Amino acid sequence: MRKMNMIVAGLACVAFLGLVLSGCKAEAAAPAENKPVLGGWSIASGNNPSMMNEADSTRIKEALKDEGGKFDALSLVATQVVSGANYMYLVYGTDKNSTVPGYYFVTVYEDTKGNDSIIGMTAIDVTAIQTGTPLGKGATGAWTVHGTGKPGMLPDQDAQASFDAMNKGDVMYNPVALLATQVVSGTNYKALCQGNDHNLYVVTWYKDLQGNSSFTSAECVDIGAYSGL
Repeated sequence: MRKMNMIVAGLACVAFLGLVLSGCKAEAAAPAENKPVLGGWSIASGNNPSMMNEADSTRIKEALKDEGGKFDALSLVATQVVSGANYMYLVYGTDKNSTVPGYYFVTVYEDTKGNDSIIGMTAIDVTAIQTGTPLGKGATGAWTVHGTGKPGMLPDQDAQASFDAMNKGDVMYNPVALLATQVVSGTNYKALCQGNDHNLYVVTWYKDLQGNSSFTSAECVDIGAYSGL
């Protein structure tokens, strides 16, 4: 009888461990659904397209049609005068090789006859921004940042309020899009911004549990590194 009781108890332990392990697997699978993870960055969504003129809007939409995937064009961020012109856009969505949405810089070349072609499409990894030295307003041969950022651009009201509270430095930033958030003891935010010094930045800031906001960093984006050139 004692031996039978030991067998029953052993079977119960095995069943309990099976339930625990299946629960752990379910929790481990959660990040694949793009849910926030403590200590990890979650890609933001819901940014509204900024005001692009008709020519820019048409150019990027036509260029993306043959790329596969599904994208929303958010903004023209920079141009470059060459033999013709290069245009860099911020887009959000999925490419033909991925089902997880993210942000991309897409570069479109327009030749002197008005023909457009995509020459670069680079995913933005918010944990490893390609940075460069802040420069003045671009001359011929250099990228010129366009003033697409504007106050009140962020889709999350809490993010916008905390951004406004910390945006008081020597360089003022206007947001183009909220890129990502990170849940810590409080919240970290990353946004693509235009600086009033005519450079493009990824700005990171922190809001604590009491609602106080503080500036963390401003990484000057190396546009050339994302251009595909």
